Amino acid sequence: MKSVSKTHDDSAIRILKTASCPSLSGKSKLTYHIGCTDKSEIQFRVIANSNPGCFNQNWVTLQAIEAAFEKSPPNDPITAVLFDSLFRGKSLNTPFFLFAALKNEGLVRAAKENQRGYERIDSRDFKTKIQALIKSTATPQSQDKPKKNTGKQVGSGKTSSLSRQRQLSPS
Repeated sequence: MKSVSKTHDDSAIRILKTASCPSLSGKSKLTYHIGCTDKSEIQFRVIANSNPGCFNQNWVTLQAIEAAFEKSPPNDPITAVLFDSLFRGKSLNTPFFLFAALKNEGLVRAAKENQRGYERIDSRDFKTKIQALIKSTATPQSQDKPKKNTGKQVGSGKTSSLSRQRQLSPS
């Protein structure tokens, strides 16, 4: 049986998009990348978690993800457990975090008939959007917009000692 390439060297991946989403439990915010190789092979990786909790930052190909989906019987609900083989020997959180990213990208959705399961969504729309990013020479797309500084004070009203030092020191 032919082995499916699952991970690539970071330097060989061009980041196309950075996005954030809630974890499946809703207890943390995850940040992930979508990237591509020089052969336009689509990749995913989780890069941050707002809560403590280990995860693996290796890239995983969309091809490997789709191959894992194919192992599930048609019309059966799917779960992140399908990705265990992609992360064997890695953090147990990673398959669930990747699944949350796929949900955010519209590749899976909550199953109508099974409260704890999901169903796969046709990936053509997702692939069309990503192919447009691959062809583009623009900088990576980010889902998160930076918050504008409104000049209003946030917090307790106290200035940190580092900020006070900067204010007191001559320029």
